[in-house]
Amino acid sequence: MDRARDYSYLLGNKFAVDNKPNKTAFKKGHISWNKGKRGIHLSPGTEFKKGQKSLRWLPVGTKTIRIDKNKTKRCWIKIVEPNNWEEYSKFIWKKHFGKLLKGDVTHHIDGNRLNDEIENIIALPRKDHPIFHNRWGLKGLTEKQLKFYKSRYK
Repeated sequence: MDRARDYSYLLGNKFAVDNKPNKTAFKKGHISWNKGKRGIHLSPGTEFKKGQKSLRWLPVGTKTIRIDKNKTKRCWIKIVEPNNWEEYSKFIWKKHFGKLLKGDVTHHIDGNRLNDEIENIIALPRKDHPIFHNRWGLKGLTEKQLKFYKSRYK
């Protein structure tokens, strides 16, 4: 019996009651079955391999519809690898006019956020955008306003 050893550190451990420390450890001279192995490979054919694409990977140019925190749907497009997405309305505006000015947002004229045709999109400053959305619904843009906002991109 090891009376010289101090087992006081086991006092609060209910799983070690009446057991010496490391009772289940390997005995001297015992070699473990996985010595020298770098992980268990029970099914190498189905394991993830380095460089393998995820099952959720989508190619550049893929369009998808997302629902934001306000429960509104918007169309997004993947523009660059590995995972850069952009609102499709902004993508269409940049494709048609070449740029989107700093501080500008895209506005859907008919209020349908999934209708991303260039005739339905106008870019305007973020500070002017709330004017066209109010508590009574969507406020339409006049021809004069449309010409003014489009003239900023010519």
